[in-house]
Amino acid sequence: MIIVFGLRRVGKSSLIRAVLNEYVPNNYFYIDLRRFEESGYVSYRDFVKALEDAINARSRSRRLLSILSRIRGVGINGFRVSLSWGRDRVMLAEVLDSIDEWAGDEGLRAIIVFDEAQELVKARGFGILPVLAYTYDNLRNMTLIITGSEFRVFTRFLKLDDPESPLFGRAYIDITLKPFTREQAIEFLRRGFEEHGINFDRAEQAYEEFGGNPGWLTYFGYRALRVGFDEALSETRREAVNLIRREVCNFIGEGRYLAERRYLRILETCINGCRWSDVKKSLEALEGRELNNSIIDSLIKALLDYSLLVKEGNKYILPDKLMRDAVVGLRCLANSVNSGNA
Repeated sequence: MIIVFGLRRVGKSSLIRAVLNEYVPNNYFYIDLRRFEESGYVSYRDFVKALEDAINARSRSRRLLSILSRIRGVGINGFRVSLSWGRDRVMLAEVLDSIDEWAGDEGLRAIIVFDEAQELVKARGFGILPVLAYTYDNLRNMTLIITGSEFRVFTRFLKLDDPESPLFGRAYIDITLKPFTREQAIEFLRRGFEEHGINFDRAEQAYEEFGGNPGWLTYFGYRALRVGFDEALSETRREAVNLIRREVCNFIGEGRYLAERRYLRILETCINGCRWSDVKKSLEALEGRELNNSIIDSLIKALLDYSLLVKEGNKYILPDKLMRDAVVGLRCLANSVNSGNA
């Protein structure tokens, strides 16, 4: 089991796809769970459809289709697989058994990727952890790759340090991706433009604007080739800030609208870094009353879980410069962004 940690848009998905396409292009199954980011819950039907899409994106083996066809709840139409989620619903463990059998017959290692797996914390009516534990213990021709933000994947989804978790005690390899340093970001942009025959000498300015997040640097480079540097600079910043604002408001909207003022106050307090005591003082000043320490802890933990806040040493900070810009003046009303004059 390989776990890839990292903040949003730091390049987890791109890295994994690049490696798998290079080395095992025909025997990996990529379950993209980002589709559930704005959903309040994930049903069995939702997950089965995601698994079905992953199989159909790779399924060109008649042998694999033949093995899958023996399972109750699996239909085969040409080279397409359909998985039932109703009365005769397919059993997830049986699907993975079949993939493992196919990989063994072909002398391959099947790779199952759960991208942004923390979204499965919202699973309702089914449990995926027992299936993952079964896979880990019994399927010898399969490797699991699980990606997500460190706090949510480790503590809320996999619960690898919880004795009650089905995955407790299982060995794993963890890889943490971090934003580029200034030097890496400048080199990344320089080489990217060089591939298009452009001698790019304004990479430092782009880094000052966007920081080292590979996702935004890539988007900027893509747009700069089409609309020019200055327009791409403003367009990327506008797109990034608006997207981050929507993500923050979606987080608050998940049953947290009553705590909107608290969450936004914490983010504003931590724009330039803050300590736990700073958060407590700021919230108590906002509400004009003393707050229980457990309330402060739960609010901070929720922001950490969603990677809207990160901890470095004994301080809390916002993950990147663009997020610091996004939370200034932000207000979320009925899941829409109202940021005043920002």
